[in-house]
Amino acid sequence: MGVKLVFVMEGEAPKIKAETMSKRTEMGFRGMLSGLRGVLGQCAEMLDCLGVPWVQAAGEAEALCAFLDSQGFVDGCITNDGDAFLYGAQTVYRNFNMNTKDPQIDCYRMSRVTEELQLERETLVGVALLLGCDYLPKGVAGVGKEQTLKLIKNLQGQTLLQKFNEWKRSTSETLQLPGKKVSHCLVCHHPGSAKSHERNGCVFCDSKRFCQPQDYDSQCPCDWHRSEHARQASAVEPKQCCTIYCEVHLTLQIINEFLIPKDKPIYSFRRRKPNLLLMQNFALDKLEWPKHYTSKKVLELLTYVELSSGGNQVGLRISCLERRRKWSLLPSLNLSLFVTL
Repeated sequence: MGVKLVFVMEGEAPKIKAETMSKRTEMGFRGMLSGLRGVLGQCAEMLDCLGVPWVQAAGEAEALCAFLDSQGFVDGCITNDGDAFLYGAQTVYRNFNMNTKDPQIDCYRMSRVTEELQLERETLVGVALLLGCDYLPKGVAGVGKEQTLKLIKNLQGQTLLQKFNEWKRSTSETLQLPGKKVSHCLVCHHPGSAKSHERNGCVFCDSKRFCQPQDYDSQCPCDWHRSEHARQASAVEPKQCCTIYCEVHLTLQIINEFLIPKDKPIYSFRRRKPNLLLMQNFALDKLEWPKHYTSKKVLELLTYVELSSGGNQVGLRISCLERRRKWSLLPSLNLSLFVTL
């Protein structure tokens, strides 16, 4: 298929992830978390033996995966973590499996999310804040999926983060309830009567006599209607959402974690030929694999590198064609090979 993988190693977890990390420790993952750093080091060593490139993330691995994808350095991210889209990933592959009889993978593209669901990246970040994410596990108390969907439907071209800024500005202001509604003209639907407008004109129609007929559903710009529209709009928004800015500093930290890259651009990935001798020693030490068993496993990669490079990259020489065969229903060849280390 011509797929060239680049692995990303997890970096230091952001401080704002402390609550999630603490819960994982309470659930019995303490040993797993403490040993993860050592396992990652062994993975990096194994990839070096195989000549497969890897990069070290400054923080979350998904953040660097998404950054490389958004900048065009890679064509997509293989991860089951949906946070990749919040970090800016454009293409995410999930549920990847290597079943030769029924290989499957799910592909999600941000372009389709934006086009078909009208959800921008900033809105997805807002949804994560409301419903919960690694950095705010409980989300906003009292806000559920239905209320969040109502909010999204009433954004009117805004993103949720822009809506949050409106809430921030309005938390110190008290929404004035509309007073008693004054009579409105049946012709232009502005304050006053048709009779008074006929004699004195209408301020909102900018006329000295009579007024301009308006459609029935036209919105009157008078103070009462503006207050009423604001009241109706606020009724759709759950009041609990405003509490998200009670801890403004934490919220801004989470938004910055998702929207501001912390990794530097990586313009090229160094791919090297697999080193069979190093891999044999590594597998013997870490996996207790006999050298002949490691050779059998690595030979497929050696063959792939040799055939895809079109040259003698790994000291691999085809001696003869033994027979034709089918492997997983695909036409294949059995070859005799010599490996020069």
